[in-house]
Amino acid sequence: MYKSWVNGRSAETISILDRGLAYGDGLFETILIQSAKPLLLRPHLDRLCVGAECLKIPFDRIQLSDEIAQFIDEAAEVSFPDAESRCILKIILTRGVGGRGYQFFPSSQNPSRILQLFPFPDYPAENSISGIKIRMCHTRASQNSALAGLKHLNRIDNVIARNEWNDTDIWEGLMLDSAESLVEGTMSNVFIVKNGILFTPSLAHAGVAGVMRDFVLRTADAAGLVVHIAAPFPLDMLTNCDELFVCNSVIGIWPVTSFESQRWPVGPITKRLQALISRAA
Repeated sequence: MYKSWVNGRSAETISILDRGLAYGDGLFETILIQSAKPLLLRPHLDRLCVGAECLKIPFDRIQLSDEIAQFIDEAAEVSFPDAESRCILKIILTRGVGGRGYQFFPSSQNPSRILQLFPFPDYPAENSISGIKIRMCHTRASQNSALAGLKHLNRIDNVIARNEWNDTDIWEGLMLDSAESLVEGTMSNVFIVKNGILFTPSLAHAGVAGVMRDFVLRTADAAGLVVHIAAPFPLDMLTNCDELFVCNSVIGIWPVTSFESQRWPVGPITKRLQALISRAA
């Protein structure tokens, strides 16, 4: 099952002059679709708007929202045969076709809107229940405070980091910055629990401000948990923690039970947040 639209029409190609291809000049969102419903769509579009404003890429949110609804509705009969059907919607927004060279001209921008529907990844249900094994990556996360938090198309750090291992028992890799401070996973944000307090790395200089990360922070705060965004986040904070989990908007929360020589049980706060988020989403 695969389906794609480009600028509101069924298509599988873009121009070789598109600046998203040439320079990574754009943004993307990855959204879980369940029973023909895009989960957390509003915060995903909110983040896309923030990124587009930062990169000065104009687009019409209402137009994109309408296209998403039509796109999913057209695919519904094939992609969502029952109430448990899941798949992935990827939204890509680029600056569009442009000439050679880094400079762009605001008056001539014609952004490209790409919608893609993918099958749900073959993730074992046990990852959410029994936890996963993770590792440390050698590749460092690039630091740029002007782009930190944005889900822009320049994800080569994460690509290289994710390809450092082929062990199918390892589900995620952690990334540090050049100062040896924890930033994120290759595809996830990271949380620890220590003495009942929830910690996550600051993303002021690097990393992606995940929609699920924000959802976890808001859910934890509403549940009365103490939350601390740590900067810096030295590795010994992780190795000395009581609980550890990673999250994104596709996987939800995966408890971490193994990291190098460290072992943890699936902790009570992790389980509580999983339950709260499952009900809220």
